[in-house]
Amino acid sequence: MRKEFLTTLALSGAVLTLADGKGKGKGENNDGTRTIYRDVAIIGGGASGSYSAVRLREDYNVSVVVIEKNSNLGGHVNTFIDPVTGRGFDCGVQNWIELGGARAFFERFGVEMQPIVRSTFETVSVDFTNGQQLTNYSPPSAADRTAALQRYLAVAESFLPVLEPGWWTFPQPQNIPADLLLPFRDFVAKYNLTAAVPTFHATTGFGIHDMMGHLTVWFMRSFNVNLVRVLLGIETSIVPVSRKNQDVYDRILTSLGPDALTSTTVVSTEERSSRRGVTLIVRNSATGVKTRIVAKRLLYTAIPSEANTSPLDLDREEKSTLGQFDYSASYVGVVSHPSLPLNKSLVNIPISAQPANWPEAIPQYPYNTRFENYADSSYFRLIAVGDQTFTAAQAKKVIEDSFDKLVEGGVVNQTSPAQRLTFHKFEPHGLVSAYVTKEKLEGGFIQRLNGLQGRRGTWYTGASWGVHLSTSLWVFTDTVLERLVGDLRG
Repeated sequence: MRKEFLTTLALSGAVLTLADGKGKGKGENNDGTRTIYRDVAIIGGGASGSYSAVRLREDYNVSVVVIEKNSNLGGHVNTFIDPVTGRGFDCGVQNWIELGGARAFFERFGVEMQPIVRSTFETVSVDFTNGQQLTNYSPPSAADRTAALQRYLAVAESFLPVLEPGWWTFPQPQNIPADLLLPFRDFVAKYNLTAAVPTFHATTGFGIHDMMGHLTVWFMRSFNVNLVRVLLGIETSIVPVSRKNQDVYDRILTSLGPDALTSTTVVSTEERSSRRGVTLIVRNSATGVKTRIVAKRLLYTAIPSEANTSPLDLDREEKSTLGQFDYSASYVGVVSHPSLPLNKSLVNIPISAQPANWPEAIPQYPYNTRFENYADSSYFRLIAVGDQTFTAAQAKKVIEDSFDKLVEGGVVNQTSPAQRLTFHKFEPHGLVSAYVTKEKLEGGFIQRLNGLQGRRGTWYTGASWGVHLSTSLWVFTDTVLERLVGDLRG
């Protein structure tokens, strides 16, 4: 990292610790609880929270503190580092769409990026419920797939003004386009998109526990215009040269220094209003030490589940609005086993998809999506998905059961019957893909959600408010930060 950039970081952290105008940035109360003062407290250090902290501190000259429950920043990045070779294997976020200032953002931290080079492994289609290989399954031809993606793109682009960046201009309930309220299976049939269904699912659809039953509006938040353009070769997807997506977040954590409180959660709220600001009590899970944070504004970037928001003293409107969300749940991991075939990707596709029933190519949840070999290694990536009740223990069992079925079906030749899968990394993404029903959308849910922005000194970003893909989400986050800073200085 450039020396002058590090100097700027250090200065900005020192100059802007004053949020109360009392002439000090931190202090200790009579009860021994440390108090720190900032302009903005940020809950969540994932893609949105980390990005927001950098932009606010470095580009808006606003002091911040990030409150992150994990020991590192980055949210769903999830990089496994081979302890022998030091090579990175990403089981969460795979790449970033080169959108807006994405590359420049990485370059701030000296992370060199390059276009992604995808592996061309043999794909073996197997029904993970019984271990049967699909010997009569014909995936869509490249030409049919491309044509279907082009049709999807044409329709999705027409909805850009109401879907991105975020919900700011979403139509009133009576004016919501009918296509957006269709179950996705009906949208697929209407626009002849069946040849793209396996691609939809394999790319981002696995993050939704019932992709075909979801409303189209929610699917388009996961599989957005920029992603289609990447798949069609119109836009570029980039990755670090180091092959470690965690690199940028580790460097952000270093640069934030004391402005990032990791292994920390909010335990209670003493104040939250536009007039008097926000006062939070947070606790470090490793040390048990509590800290009082006094900030002028709060930026919430995590999933707004009941468990996550319960310490924030939500009022009736906040509870009734955020409580309408339902979610999926997903878990990612890196495993190995000497019997798993190298240079292959074992993909979970129901036997009913034969010979070419592409809308049937999606398993019934909960399920493990794949065992995907990483190039030139013995490691395999997997993703387990279910509804919002899906637990880590259930996810591991689904994964292990799917391996056993592969052995029973003869797809995997078990050379060591007593040996189980080795989990080198297993990460809960937890609740993902927030959505509500058609009836709630028609009842004005989005307008109520927008009404929470700025309410009680609190602003929101994250995947529940924007497109799920990191760099598209950063574009939305920029619009939130502009409003937050205007509110802060107004």
